[in-house]
Amino acid sequence: MKNELLNGQELFRLFKSGVEEIERNKDLLNKINVYPVADGDTGSNLLYTLKSAITFSNSSDSASEILKSISEQAIIFARGNSGIIFSEFIHGLSFYSVSEQLTVLEFIELVNRSSIRLYEVVKNPIEGTILTVIRKWSAYLKAIKVESFNDLFELSLPIIKKGVDETTKELKDLQKYKVPDSGAMGFYLFMEGFSKSINGEDKEYYSDWKQFESLEIVEDFIDEKYRYCTQFYVKDIRCELSQLVKELEIFGDSIAYSGDEKYLNIHLHTDVPWKVSNVFYKYGTIVNSKVDDMSMQNKHRDKKQRIGILTDSIADISQDIIDQYDIGMLPINLMVNQNVFLDKKTIKIEEFLNYAQDSIEFPSSSQPNDQQIQYELGHYLDYYDQLLIITVSNHLSGTYLGFERYLDNNPELKKRIVLIDSLLNSGGQGLFVKKVAEIVQNENRLEDVLDEILSIRSKIKIYVALNNFENLSKSGRVNKKIATFANKLNMKAILSLDQNGKGKVFGFSLSRKYTEKRILEKIKEALSKGIIDEYVLFYTNESEDFTAFKNKVSLLIKKEPLYCVPISSATALHVGRDSIAIAYVGEL
Repeated sequence: MKNELLNGQELFRLFKSGVEEIERNKDLLNKINVYPVADGDTGSNLLYTLKSAITFSNSSDSASEILKSISEQAIIFARGNSGIIFSEFIHGLSFYSVSEQLTVLEFIELVNRSSIRLYEVVKNPIEGTILTVIRKWSAYLKAIKVESFNDLFELSLPIIKKGVDETTKELKDLQKYKVPDSGAMGFYLFMEGFSKSINGEDKEYYSDWKQFESLEIVEDFIDEKYRYCTQFYVKDIRCELSQLVKELEIFGDSIAYSGDEKYLNIHLHTDVPWKVSNVFYKYGTIVNSKVDDMSMQNKHRDKKQRIGILTDSIADISQDIIDQYDIGMLPINLMVNQNVFLDKKTIKIEEFLNYAQDSIEFPSSSQPNDQQIQYELGHYLDYYDQLLIITVSNHLSGTYLGFERYLDNNPELKKRIVLIDSLLNSGGQGLFVKKVAEIVQNENRLEDVLDEILSIRSKIKIYVALNNFENLSKSGRVNKKIATFANKLNMKAILSLDQNGKGKVFGFSLSRKYTEKRILEKIKEALSKGIIDEYVLFYTNESEDFTAFKNKVSLLIKKEPLYCVPISSATALHVGRDSIAIAYVGEL
């Protein structure tokens, strides 16, 4: 019996089958992903987008309601350029009112309107991509006469396949490897899932694409203009979308969006995601965002290590060392006036401190949620045999427990993941991560070096010269009465960690010089017991005080710091402005 109408439940089954087809071919889509940049994540992004959309959509017998529900979730969870285009395609299907049951003619008209809309929401649309394939498919549907969805998908699948194959010649970037566009291929697979579901057959038209499974793409970073692939989910936008896009063009390209002024998911490539977030902060409310380092993703394809390293953004490490050892960094979430920023990715410390000063409510931070953990782990486990996760001390943040809970709920991951509590934070945590990276870079198994890694942890010390108690009194990290009293007296102090990773405060003084003197005494004490192997300096804001402190420390240790970097905004939330600090490791 052929389907001339589709209700909500039947439509949902088609979507589910389409997602399953993409899931079966995720690795293939990642393999051939060379446009717009060779970051190898199209399959992962499409699967995340569409699987999330159907997982969190509401069940309904109404075709109209199910399209709206899937569309809303697709906009929220869209990842990557192809994910944005897919979500907007679905949004286009739901954009116009349809009946409780969807007819073939209605579906064809919705596809046509959605195809036209895609060219409006993608800035500078490029032919030879998923856009072209959907446009050609739409034109074919309008030209044929079919009465059932069974015939529609069976007859049009070869047309979509032909369109995908033609992208190889239509887009110059694809010709080098003689591969079709990965987003276009993903669209075909999605539609083949529809056809398989409704026609009850396993016929495949893409057997010739199996040749790409053995493809090895080792390419220097292709996008010479921008390093980061970013997306922002923003609500309640207080300007025209055309004005918003115009301002964003100053900072990047590859702009595409899904949604409208009420809820918008927008994608762009940029070198300055923190400046992009400023635009959204000005015009709307940032609900969530993601920033992928395309340069690092590209390097993952030429995997030189078996063991990957992931830490959180409280670890203060220089970008050079992050790049050298391919260290992943999962950002802590920062909430300012109901906007959610990603520490070190969508906000820099100076902007954060300014926002905090002007904020109606004192900002707060939160550990990465399960969806963020899942997204990050999915990428790293695609490229590394094992993954070492090093978190900030569990006494200072719930990040360690968040990872622990996630692994308990996904026990199969424990075979490949080792979770370590650094018992440190900030520059101390960053220095620990750097030392660990040196150890594992040429190793094949974490188990062989785990004892060596843990032995380093206790040799690292950290001291922070706190200039005032204003933020501590607001954040609740220290007893509020004591912190408020100390702040009124403009007291200074030294923050450090004990051997269990718990915070401790000592060296109370009314003088900045005294706290610095006490830290220098701690350094002298360490030097009297041995050699300081390496040290790093960090600060909330560069100042003459920091420069003077750096010079004193360099003379005392008789070597320059490994690096000097700003403290993470998540830490600055508690220590405030004008704080300076050192972390060092003794001779190993």
